[in-house]
Amino acid sequence: MGVVWSTRLFKDSNIARIKYGFSFTYNSLNPIDNKYFVQDGELTVLNEFDGNLKKSKFRMDNLVVPIHFEFGPSRKLERENYFRYSTHKMFKFGIGGYAGFNMSTRQKLKYADGGSTQKDKIKKSYNTNNFIYGISSYIGVGDFAVYCKYDLNTIFNDPNSNQNNISLGVRIDM
Repeated sequence: MGVVWSTRLFKDSNIARIKYGFSFTYNSLNPIDNKYFVQDGELTVLNEFDGNLKKSKFRMDNLVVPIHFEFGPSRKLERENYFRYSTHKMFKFGIGGYAGFNMSTRQKLKYADGGSTQKDKIKKSYNTNNFIYGISSYIGVGDFAVYCKYDLNTIFNDPNSNQNNISLGVRIDM
């Protein structure tokens, strides 16, 4: 979820433009096989849960600045005192990147304990990287697009294993 602006690159054409803004994003990891994340000093590891873990969800909330070169046709709408370009119902393709900060990291655990269901929400650093950056691209029509993004930073700080997030999804511009 975020706010984006668009600036055309050429004076008399909107075929190429820069799209930029602010976005709130989150990345989730859902461990399986009764495992959950544990921070042990500088290491973050997956441990076996003592009991019956029904749900394990690890989430990183980020504030990022995306910048994309967007290409595609548009219609010029001329008014008395101004003109603008509309990309409504038009093909578009964007390629670029993003950079930002990890605002928080949390883990939710849901498990059975003595016949009742317990829910734990644990908010701590888990040694995740504070600086987020990567490459991304999207393709779509009008306000809808399919996107792919890849974090060039690793999820966890050294000396943890090098793991990067990759995301696929639907982008809606309003």
